[in-house]
Amino acid sequence: MQEQIQRIRPDQADVLRGLRLLGLEDAPDAFGRRYAEVAARPFQYWCDHVQRYASSSDSATFVLYRAGKPVGMAGAYLEGGRRDHAYICNMWVEPAYRRGGAGARLVDTANRWLAERGVERINAWVVDTNDTALRFYETLGFVRLEQRRPMPGNPGHDEVLLVFDTALL
Repeated sequence: MQEQIQRIRPDQADVLRGLRLLGLEDAPDAFGRRYAEVAARPFQYWCDHVQRYASSSDSATFVLYRAGKPVGMAGAYLEGGRRDHAYICNMWVEPAYRRGGAGARLVDTANRWLAERGVERINAWVVDTNDTALRFYETLGFVRLEQRRPMPGNPGHDEVLLVFDTALL
């Protein structure tokens, strides 16, 4: 099956919204926002965000396509434009396309994009109850730290910080 990973385009607000909502529906406790909150956002919100993710030098969203259909995504950003505060976020792949390396290829694409911007350490916050996601990131070379924080938008859950050294690329 033909696979492509591309940076999201400015005309793909519907793709960004669709993937984000599918991810929240599939894994409601894995992300810092709730489905109802995100689904209620006006379409202009998605248009504004996709414009930034398509062209910004400090944030990007990458979309995984199988046979032309968007089936996964991963975000990457420099918080405040700082190279010492880089993150992978909103990583999700449709269940039917998991376990074949698609998620790893998405994260690798996002990691390489950040490394091209001079980032040496990439962070990922993962909910502490999501053992599958924690193991996934660890198999990619991320190291789990002791640092924890309450999950934004999802009280009662904590997130664990994982870090990746771009020298591994």
